[in-house]
Amino acid sequence: MSGTARPGDPDRETADPARAEPEGGDPACWLEMVCADCGAIQDTAEFTRCARCGAPRE
Repeated sequence: MSGTARPGDPDRETADPARAEPEGGDPACWLEMVCADCGAIQDTAEFTRCARCGAPRE
């Protein structure tokens, strides 16, 4: 044997799309927490000035 896996070989690993991790991440609602000037994410959506650059919220 050559040691190469062939189609139908039970020892061959195949990717199962159903077992893939679901796509996720942070919710899009973080947009309200982004400083328009520097792009820093703030602690709350109710910020009045950016904690990084000091720019007022628009």
